[in-house]
Amino acid sequence: MTEKPVFLSDKFTPARLPEVCAPRKSLMARFDEAAADGFVFVSAQGGSGKTVTTLLWLEKSGNTPVWIGLDSYDNSPSVFYKLLATGLYSLQPDNENLERILTDPSFSATPVEHTVALLSEMHPKPDRHVIVLDDFHRITNGEIIKSLPIILRRLPHTFTFFILSRGKIPKGLLPFIKDQKKDIIHREALRFTEAEIKCYMNTLGHFLTPDEAKFVYMATDGWAIGVNAIGLSGKVTGGGGDGFARFFENLAWNAWDAELQKFCMRTSIADAFDTELAYALSGRSDAHAVMEDLSKSNSFLSRLHGDTYRYHHLFQEFLQKQLAASGEDMESLYKTAAQYYKDHEDYSRALRFWLMSGDYKGTDNFLFLFLFRGHKNGVADYADFLHGFFASPLPERASREAPVLHVLYAWYYYLTSCFEEYARHMDAILINLPRIAKAGNEFVEFAMLAFHVDYRKSLKTQVTLFHLFGGVLKSYTRSGLATNIASFTHNLPYMHRSNRDYSEIARNPKILDTIDHTYAPLLGAEWGYLRPGILASFTYERSQLEAALLQNTEVLGLIGPDNKPDGRICVMVLQHSILWQLGRWEEAENAMDALTAFVNGSAQYFLPNLTACRTKWKLLDGDKSAARDWLAKYYVTGTDHIEFFRSFQHFTTARAYAALGDRENALHYLLLLREFGKNLNRPLDRCEAGVILAALYWTQNRKKEAEEELTETLEVLQPYGFIRGAADEGEAVVPILKRILSKVCSKEYTGPLTRAYVNAVMLEAHSFGIRHRGYIEEAGKKTDQPARLSKQQTLMLELLAQGYKNAEISEMTGLSIPTIKTHTSLAYKKLGVNSAMDAVLKAKELGIIGQAGAFPPDSI
Repeated sequence: MTEKPVFLSDKFTPARLPEVCAPRKSLMARFDEAAADGFVFVSAQGGSGKTVTTLLWLEKSGNTPVWIGLDSYDNSPSVFYKLLATGLYSLQPDNENLERILTDPSFSATPVEHTVALLSEMHPKPDRHVIVLDDFHRITNGEIIKSLPIILRRLPHTFTFFILSRGKIPKGLLPFIKDQKKDIIHREALRFTEAEIKCYMNTLGHFLTPDEAKFVYMATDGWAIGVNAIGLSGKVTGGGGDGFARFFENLAWNAWDAELQKFCMRTSIADAFDTELAYALSGRSDAHAVMEDLSKSNSFLSRLHGDTYRYHHLFQEFLQKQLAASGEDMESLYKTAAQYYKDHEDYSRALRFWLMSGDYKGTDNFLFLFLFRGHKNGVADYADFLHGFFASPLPERASREAPVLHVLYAWYYYLTSCFEEYARHMDAILINLPRIAKAGNEFVEFAMLAFHVDYRKSLKTQVTLFHLFGGVLKSYTRSGLATNIASFTHNLPYMHRSNRDYSEIARNPKILDTIDHTYAPLLGAEWGYLRPGILASFTYERSQLEAALLQNTEVLGLIGPDNKPDGRICVMVLQHSILWQLGRWEEAENAMDALTAFVNGSAQYFLPNLTACRTKWKLLDGDKSAARDWLAKYYVTGTDHIEFFRSFQHFTTARAYAALGDRENALHYLLLLREFGKNLNRPLDRCEAGVILAALYWTQNRKKEAEEELTETLEVLQPYGFIRGAADEGEAVVPILKRILSKVCSKEYTGPLTRAYVNAVMLEAHSFGIRHRGYIEEAGKKTDQPARLSKQQTLMLELLAQGYKNAEISEMTGLSIPTIKTHTSLAYKKLGVNSAMDAVLKAKELGIIGQAGAFPPDSI
């Protein structure tokens, strides 16, 4: 037989009950009643007896359990759902389809989807099962909270689901509660009664009088862990107080053997430990026997699975305080734990424990393993982990003693768009570069990456400062270090606005020649197609679509089977965008199908952004159902801060809210995105937000703000000759552009915008609006077909569409100005308009004159 994976141990069996427990018959009946509804939420403070009571009920019920104890490391979708899916698999270990899904390398990229697939492959069985999520309050990730109902709805009806938490039930789980009074169990229901206290103490051999039982109840308020502490001590008096620490210290701890106290204190530094780690920390060869005895005699230590144990959180907090006051060598203990996790290739925990030791000078090796040898599940998953890692900040001396930490800090703050903190650590990297270089050549390359995305410096400046690194860099990682760390595009779908905004190159393409010999080797073989791909992206932004298609098709031909998925995705996204803009619908759909197949097969971490892409195009065609579908996605959660690797998704979220008429939420996201673009020097992000903002302001009759917002946006875009970013909002921005063009054409205007540029954007926006409905309802309205225009009248409108004035038309055609005015006047009458601007737009809408040409950047 094929040997089953190691996770098929008893990892998901519940912790063992202490040998002596209070039977609590009335509470068991309450649990029976709640469990009959299939979903139970137990909400009470730590030490209230949630875990032990649920264990008692499980033992009584006889149902097959899957018990999952959660901790702070589980607060990311990939880890959380791997735990849940593995627990489900443990119920049917011979189901090969479940094993295939669970061991799929892409599980971590799309954990929710894989868990759904796993549920669909479970064999129907009549046996009753119970899933318990213990310490659910440690799960705060919005994606997990939002996606868990998706899983719950797909569980077989033979499952009962228990959640044990110190917090309130999340709103998204309320639909699973059939009766709140019955199915949500609070602390009041868990509280020991005087009769239960007396019965429990009798079982322990402490025969209390009714007055003594009442005293224990008053002293503990029926708090389970307090009752247990008194039971362990055998003392009814002398406890007092209202906290576990006082109870336990006075009634039990002080009576314990000094060696047992030392064992518990030393092992308390780890959230969970096995015999090997317990022996390493305590030095006791009988560590396993001690752990077994403790777990049998009380509920303060429980067996998680196999040979792994953990302390109750309140007891662990108590032990850690005792340890801190004991004079024990804390540094040595943390280092021992770090070495243990390093040996077991758990480099994240190894690094965390080493940093806790306070010996920051020894950080280099642990940080190296974490950054360059650890398993990486994509940018979003890495960011989720780092959020927890940075929850407790290190002291200032840490980075002074270990300058390599500045590299980790800079990367984290860059990923999460904390631009001020990033800048501080980037400056520190440059100051400490020689010391960082001593830690390893990869750290120098990583420092180069951090410097390359420094939003404060232009690319031209960066390449001239390359000598800062050249003096300490020994060699490049052969395959390109940038492509081996998470995602070198950071999951964003446009290469020219991915890890940084490369628009500067559109004005000065010669920068690419310098990058060839400086930063390009960080990307290895990927640079071969990224270089021309960036230029093709600029051609697209200038709305030179046929030329962009030729360029990008050539770029696609440069990508081979050995290239990384990230850049390939960017090129495929651009190919679809160009074909869609050209109206070559069948080819565009084929390109999207090819992209989807590639992502599903080789880059499932990109699925959220792929869905955002598809949703964006549907929204531009006015599909409101697509907006609702997008907002329902589990990874679309509210935010007050833009993490840049999710920025593309946030733009889709803003458009979705706008499409559904929720302008308040749309404006919230857009204002965040606009500031994000400004703060991180990402002009295309800033401008995309600005264009949508202007359109929304206009629908709210905030005409002046709309005009000011769009004017400022156009002033940013014009030097690059970029048109698409503004034109793709279609008819929603045409009336604003008309006002701006009118102002630019006036003699009083002294601003930087040119008539030719604004006119080109307006014509493209109107042309786009003819073909695509857009997602903002107040867009322009269609009118009936007018009479046909003469050749001269058509010529006048074509020249006006190109931005020429009457005097210029006269010079070009040889016609007098009165004759030109006559032709245009007749054209106005036939079209039913009153101005040249409206005549041009109407003629284009009806196909009387051709589509707008691209705005030539050299005519600014």
